[in-house]
Amino acid sequence: MLVLLDSNFLLLPFQYRIDIFAEIEALLNTRPRYAVPEQVLRELEQLSSRGGKLGKFARSAIALAEQRCSVVSVDAENADEALEKLAERGTIICTNDKVLKEKVRKRGSAVIFLRERQKLAVAGYIH
Repeated sequence: MLVLLDSNFLLLPFQYRIDIFAEIEALLNTRPRYAVPEQVLRELEQLSSRGGKLGKFARSAIALAEQRCSVVSVDAENADEALEKLAERGTIICTNDKVLKEKVRKRGSAVIFLRERQKLAVAGYIH
């Protein structure tokens, strides 16, 4: 099982002190493979250059992604488009982006998202 993470999702451990990997594994009752599209890392790199708290969180998110995830290449203009294209392959997408979540769900893929700023939830059928 492959789980793809969006940049906003990789920021959660630092914004809300949530262990996203433990929570995902508890939701799925398995230890999946984790990946990020290269566009997600580029998006986080842009955020990291802004400075401040968000920049610090983005740098930490990049380090976390590099430790726990493989990087996948897909022909896409941005992170959302990359994740949407990869959702067609039956992967699980982790995002808090409302528009992306709806697009992925319309394609029949499951989405994991943050609910009530404290726990993760799944929308859709997990294959």
